[in-house]
Amino acid sequence: MKETYFIPCDAHEGCVWVATQNRLYFSTTKKLDETRVGLCYLDFSDYDLARDGNWRDRIDGIESMEALTWIEDANMANSLCLTQDGLALLVAEQGSKKTRAAISRIELADKQRTVVFDRYADMPLNSPNKVIESQVGHLVISDPDYGFRQGFRPPPALAPRLYVLPKNGRPVVYRGELEMPHGLALSPDERTLFVTDTSNDGAHDKAELNRRHRVYALDFNPATGEILGNHRYAFSTDKGVPDGSETTEDSLLVGGGDGIYVADLDGQLRGKIKLDRTAVNLAVVGDHLFVTADEGVYLILDWKQQVA
Repeated sequence: MKETYFIPCDAHEGCVWVATQNRLYFSTTKKLDETRVGLCYLDFSDYDLARDGNWRDRIDGIESMEALTWIEDANMANSLCLTQDGLALLVAEQGSKKTRAAISRIELADKQRTVVFDRYADMPLNSPNKVIESQVGHLVISDPDYGFRQGFRPPPALAPRLYVLPKNGRPVVYRGELEMPHGLALSPDERTLFVTDTSNDGAHDKAELNRRHRVYALDFNPATGEILGNHRYAFSTDKGVPDGSETTEDSLLVGGGDGIYVADLDGQLRGKIKLDRTAVNLAVVGDHLFVTADEGVYLILDWKQQVA
């Protein structure tokens, strides 16, 4: 029986499963416009995937689905996450030469947008890449300078960094030994923050710099939202850079140039789910896995059985 399905569409980052809507949200690439990306979704209402985890008998014809536009111009949005209240998406907006980079909250019900964070020490952010929310409401944000490197943002005023917006308190900055903080994931107990460091990226440099394509683990205080440091190397990708990340009850999953890298919660690599496209970002839904890959979205059934 088929285990992996591919839905062709313009799907870059995200991706976020909203069970109450039976939708998978994601941001697009810049294929249609070098200064614009949109937010789109796949509507699985006809397949009733939110009912339970037994999807095999209900996905006939799924590869012919068409993506629908939710927001046409999303301020060069990159990654998304679902808020803890389940009512909105938090969006890492990279901005442009005319608009500010920001973390915004967009309500699922009416698309109302609220800016949550757009500057530090009264200086503009670079081009926020990922945002995640802890169980109590702390936000963790990665802010590399890829927008400037790709030509759609002005020269950076701040170094590439991690930021934490505590639920009650002022923003806190962390850089430590990271060169270009990128992907983010918290362990289930939220005592470990996994960060991908992606300065080795020929797509964003004129020359191959032979620098980092690594995953690190940092100690995190779930009560205060403080990044405590203790910078521990986990693993590197064999191809491409480590990008979108997510944890389950016992695993860390990271997108890479040749598929999904799967490690334990100590960061020890177990294996890969090999794909024929770059895995940009991912969303685990029970036993199944959605993966965005620029040219479309993979659905991998029973993903644990596919790790080699």
